[in-house]
Parts: sequence; C-alpha cells; structure tokens
Amino acid sequence: MVLPELVSIVCGDNISAICPALGGSIIGWSVGEQEMLRRADADAIASGDPLAMASFPLVPFSNRIGNAQFIWKGREIQITPNFAPEPHAIHGTGWKQAWTIAERSDAYCVLELQHDADARWPWPFEATQRFTLSAGMLELKLIAINLSDEPAPLAFGHHPYFDMDGAHVTFTAARVLMSGEDAMPYEAITPNGEFDFSTDSKVAGRSIDHCYAGWDGKTRIHWTGRQLALEITADMEAAVVYVPKDGSAFCFEPVPHVNNALNLPGELPTMPIVAPGEYFTATILLKAVNA
Repeated sequence: MVLPELVSIVCGDNISAICPALGGSIIGWSVGEQEMLRRADADAIASGDPLAMASFPLVPFSNRIGNAQFIWKGREIQITPNFAPEPHAIHGTGWKQAWTIAERSDAYCVLELQHDADARWPWPFEATQRFTLSAGMLELKLIAINLSDEPAPLAFGHHPYFDMDGAHVTFTAARVLMSGEDAMPYEAITPNGEFDFSTDSKVAGRSIDHCYAGWDGKTRIHWTGRQLALEITADMEAAVVYVPKDGSAFCFEPVPHVNNALNLPGELPTMPIVAPGEYFTATILLKAVNA
C-alpha cells in the first residue's frame, strides 16, 4: 500500500499530520495521548476520500449549491455536480484537488491551491491554508484571493470530524435552517428540541445535517471520561452540524455563509463577494483545555 506524502507539525506533545495530495486535508491532531479530531487511519488515507479524513477545506463555498446552479449578475451559472446521486454541487472544489506545500517548519505549514476557471467553478482563485501549532492549540488561517477580473463569490471554511462516543457539545446560534429530503434549506427557526445545543448536550442519538446562522463563534466539545475538552472559536457567523443517526463521528463546521447561499440572497449570513485582487480571510482556533 503506497500512501501519499504526509506533513507532520509538532509543538511539544501537540502533533498534527496533513496530507496535501488529499484535498489539503488534516489527517489527525492529538494533544498528549488524546486525539482531538477523528484520525484517518491508513485504510482511510489509501481510499483517497477526503470525507474519511480528520478535516478538509471548504473553498470557494461551503455545503451545497442547489442543483449546482444559481443566477449571478443576471446570467445563469451551471457548475458540475460532484456528489452523486445528489444533483447538487457540494463543499467547493478545494477538497478534491491536490495542494502544494509553500512553507514548512517544525510547528507550521502552509498549503496553497491555484484554481483556474472551469466547469466546477467559473472564477479563478488562489487559496492558502496556514496551520500553526502552539501550546494545546491548532490554528487554521484561511485565505482566498479573487483572481478574476470581476467581483466574485468566494468563501472559505473547514469540515472537521470528531469522535461521537461520549461527546457533548455546547454552542448558541440565533437560527437553524430546516431542510427537506433534497438537503436544501427552506425555513429558518429558533433552535429547539434535538437542534438545540445552547446547554451542554449529548451528541449521539440525534439525526442532524443542518446549518446554524447567527452562531456566536464559540463552541465547546467534551467527552465523557476524557481528560481534555475542545474549545472552537472562529470569526464566522454560521456553522454546519452533521450528526449521522448511526455514525461514529460527527461534524461541527465553522463556515462564513448559510447553505445554498447563492440561491438564498436574503438569508444571513450571505455568500461573501470579493472584489478583483482582494481577499477573503477567516481564522479557526481549536484549543485543547482541561475537561
């Protein structure tokens, strides 16, 4: 079994591994003896599937664009669906492209991706992920520059997976977007019942694949019987929560816009629009703390 190259960064007992070839994904992150993300094993890496990694980038958009189409400045844009059998486009393009190593040191790694306009996304952009380890922390600095000659939609989030066994989550958000069988949001409501995580809440047993809007940028995850908890902070106003009914891992994804934002222009937070040569930037900080 020949595996793609992994890049390890280390700061004391804080260790992370990254795979540029598999969508610039994080393979794992541990502090001491505790895994803080769901680690991708050798079989997962060999599969080449970013959905089996610990986390992967969401650029130039998050989650789904309904039926892989939208109207932009009066013209209909059709992009390539990439998640069969769904008719939608999902998670952008960066997770299915190889990234290159731009910088690297013991506790720091920078990956870059150049996207040329094509059927997957009609505007060129350059994306950068900066991974930095410090005491108990993993910082993700996400940067995307619009290389087209017109203002273009351009966003950048991340898609981390966490072990569901014994997991409890706490966060607040103003609204949760309810979605139908087609996975498209149709109504925003105040979180309630299984969608409410405003107090310490067990994750397992729920069935959720929804976007939360008006997230305050702070989330805490802890696991029964484990020494370390996790604090997530980000300068983004939305988050996607994915809890499969019978799965072993769940997702809490900091993102800058609601699902299907390009077809829901009035729903906050909207899709970022970036001028030619300008940047979209975001920072996600994952911090291990005593439980």
